[in-house]
Amino acid sequence: MPQVAIVLLNYNGKNYLEQNLGFVQQCSYPNKAIYIIDNGSTDDSLAFVKANYPAVHIICNKENLGYAAGYNAGLAHIMADYFVLLNTDVEVTPHFLQPVIELMEADAGIGICQPKILSGTNRNRFEYAGGAGGFIDALGFTFTRGRLFDYQEPDNGQYDQNEHIFWASGACLIIKAFVFTALQGFYGYFFMYSEEVDLCWRAQTLGFKVYACPKSVVYHRETTRLTDQPADRMYYIFRNNYVMLHRNLPWLSAITVLPARFALNKIAFFHLLFIGRFAHAGSIIKATFHYWKWALFTQKERTPKKALRKCQGVYKGSIVYQYYLLKKKKFSDLVPDVTKP
Repeated sequence: MPQVAIVLLNYNGKNYLEQNLGFVQQCSYPNKAIYIIDNGSTDDSLAFVKANYPAVHIICNKENLGYAAGYNAGLAHIMADYFVLLNTDVEVTPHFLQPVIELMEADAGIGICQPKILSGTNRNRFEYAGGAGGFIDALGFTFTRGRLFDYQEPDNGQYDQNEHIFWASGACLIIKAFVFTALQGFYGYFFMYSEEVDLCWRAQTLGFKVYACPKSVVYHRETTRLTDQPADRMYYIFRNNYVMLHRNLPWLSAITVLPARFALNKIAFFHLLFIGRFAHAGSIIKATFHYWKWALFTQKERTPKKALRKCQGVYKGSIVYQYYLLKKKKFSDLVPDVTKP
């Protein structure tokens, strides 16, 4: 069997490790090793791991590098055929790995995969950030099978088929190690949010497929919805979406998509002002300013580009229009216009 490294990124997460590390250790896949990459924690989470899980390997970063750069630094020290990037607040099921590895071994073209991700707080519903696989619309808004904006569908087996998707959730992302190396890992500038979407977009650009494998099931503590995010996190969401689109879209597409996103985000800004969420409105201004600063002065590399219309897992229209104006709440309402392999 291929060698699998299950890798959890930790930052002051003792409470999550207490809840979920035991489930990881009980994973039935035989050829596995478990790693903790610690991002400079100041709590006693590492002491807890050493005392209770001595077989778990620990890699220490000197400071909090965020999700993207934190994983990049830690994975450089791990040798395996597959990396399973797992949030510490995810509860895995005993047999979650076998279906994914079997699927990826059967198709050499699949570079990245994710399981079905259900809510840890409402276990019969799809989790907000992962669902049954990630998709994107023509304007760069992300959504999943099982979740459009704030509506999370109950899991009735409606998305239980393996599916070619656009992006896999960073809560539980399985990637072939050589693919991670070929992509040069995550883009560290992101710090948090959008890094896995960017990674999967670049994987498609290089010809790799991204898949969801719903026979594999995990439970994720409920991710905070966009409307409930603190202002500092909303900043990263808006800034990184601009950066991701800029990095991956050919310029002919970018000059259409980015102005449309500026306009829609301006509407969001005035809405937040109207409801009195001034710090959140300010985060949109800050995000836009820092995007332009990045575009003009920070970005150096020239990444390969691939238009969304040439990728898999893309909705050809606008989910903002479909959700808010036409009141479509389910992924299945959009399926006829989602690109297929």
